[in-house]
Amino acid sequence: MTPDADRGGPAPAHIGWGLSDAAVAFVLSIIAATIVETPFLRNGRLPTHLEVPAALVSLTAQTATAVGYLVVASRKGLGSLRADFGLAIAARDAPWFAVGLAISVFSGVLIAPIVDAGHLSDSSQDVVRLFQHSHGVDSALFVVAVLAIAPVGEELLFRGALLRGLLRRTNPAAAVWISALVFALVHVVLDPGAGFAVPALLLLGLVSGYRALRTGTLSQSILLHAGFNFLAVLQILT
Repeated sequence: MTPDADRGGPAPAHIGWGLSDAAVAFVLSIIAATIVETPFLRNGRLPTHLEVPAALVSLTAQTATAVGYLVVASRKGLGSLRADFGLAIAARDAPWFAVGLAISVFSGVLIAPIVDAGHLSDSSQDVVRLFQHSHGVDSALFVVAVLAIAPVGEELLFRGALLRGLLRRTNPAAAVWISALVFALVHVVLDPGAGFAVPALLLLGLVSGYRALRTGTLSQSILLHAGFNFLAVLQILT
């Protein structure tokens, strides 16, 4: 494997962005999500009927902010999201959507004992709960958010900026594991209801990280992520 930035290996010496930029992109995205959600609050609380639109606006702002910051950060490197962080989607990688779906099914079986032992059958991630209460246009927008916006934004941040930043400080195996663990734990920190899904999220992070490392792009990782999310969409819609 060629050790250059495009292949996900050690970056050229003139690359100026790093782990701090991944952290800043994440923090700014959370701040942006919080700010745009503020107008939906009523007396400091989010009314039930506004939860869905608030979540959609918040997710869009969060992703746009992370992507926007990384565009700026890329100016300290090779100058583009593709060259610096591997952002790309290729039609030939479409089968990896099915692989992501298979990982979702497998991980669902894997965590079933945890759900049963902890009596967590009524627990759910915030995004799933909100999706269940969406209707019409809101449901359609949620599908777009879950299958496109979230996979692109999260893969760009965790398998693009974070993973590549780690590759410049540690070995490939450690970089993949650390980025996958951070990916899983961040979901729990932002959404405690996702705690039981840590093994599934960790597995997705490991496979996505490995493929990003092997291919040098995020194409397969994004499709894996979308396929992983697709099972939840199917379950909710049916």
